Amino acid sequence: SSSDDRRTMRIISTYLHTSSFIHSLPSPSTAFYHSGRHGVINSRASIYTPQMTISTAIQDDNATQTTIKAVIFDLDGTLLDTEALSCRAVIESFALTNLNIPTDVLASLEAGGLLLPWELKRSILGLRGSEWVPIVLSYAQETWGVDMALNWKNGGQATSSDDANADRRRVVVDTFWKAWEVRLNELCTEVEACPGAPELVEGLRAARVPMAIATSSRADSVNKKRFRHEKMFQSFKYIVSGDDPSVVKGKPAPDIYLEAAKRLGVHPSECLVFEDALTGAQSGKSAGCRVVAVPDSRMEKKSFLSISDEIIDNIWQFSGKQWGIALEMQDLNR
Repeated sequence: SSSDDRRTMRIISTYLHTSSFIHSLPSPSTAFYHSGRHGVINSRASIYTPQMTISTAIQDDNATQTTIKAVIFDLDGTLLDTEALSCRAVIESFALTNLNIPTDVLASLEAGGLLLPWELKRSILGLRGSEWVPIVLSYAQETWGVDMALNWKNGGQATSSDDANADRRRVVVDTFWKAWEVRLNELCTEVEACPGAPELVEGLRAARVPMAIATSSRADSVNKKRFRHEKMFQSFKYIVSGDDPSVVKGKPAPDIYLEAAKRLGVHPSECLVFEDALTGAQSGKSAGCRVVAVPDSRMEKKSFLSISDEIIDNIWQFSGKQWGIALEMQDLNR
């Protein structure tokens, strides 16, 4: 209805006021639906406010197929299979920062391959260290019984009676984050690419599609992770890291994808984002991009329905046809 359209445009206007990106968001349109042989799921596009509290599905009967002019990739879990190594680095960072995980809990984690419990892992996917470290410390204190001087309940959010500890919390977070990065960097010299990622990047390069990376990882960490994958990384025109000065707020805020689109010189509505995390998909959709979600197999796909235009099980299922890209990943996997 016209009233709904006016309300949507007010949301967009407010959204743009908080963004440094000078272009307007794309005109309302409907995402592409199809039922492919791989069981690919597509959903109607949604536009999110910066606070992610309002989601408005917009349909335009005259909407046409989107032609993508650039592709932006998340890094960890999308291009590089760093997630298992990241879990190990998190667990080992407790000892590195003089925080002791109880012996029985540590033995259980080691028996499970030093992977974080999924309920914890899914809550921190795609976040910057300053955001996920308090969540991890809170979980460790409340669930594992790790003894800590500070109370990290509810992620360590300071209350009116606990403001005096805010500075101490920041020091602990920064110390843990740095220890995790150092350990992960040591482990990541042998990190493998996600299945199909190098082939997808090469296919897009051959199709002359400009590409960028938008990652929550800091620049130093990215440089370590790319060590064995320089050929793939040479295909990217830009890499926007989580500590880039232009990225004021991390995912799920849109800053990082707005900045990547800006550097590519392409309007967000003509950018296709590949993401494995809910926060990342929210970030891309909030920026006005089209989003292809490649979730962890443990993640419920329905969680991505309102924030993705396409959901696939793995990169080999991607077809560029509906996006105006001359690339069929299935043809490369024969």
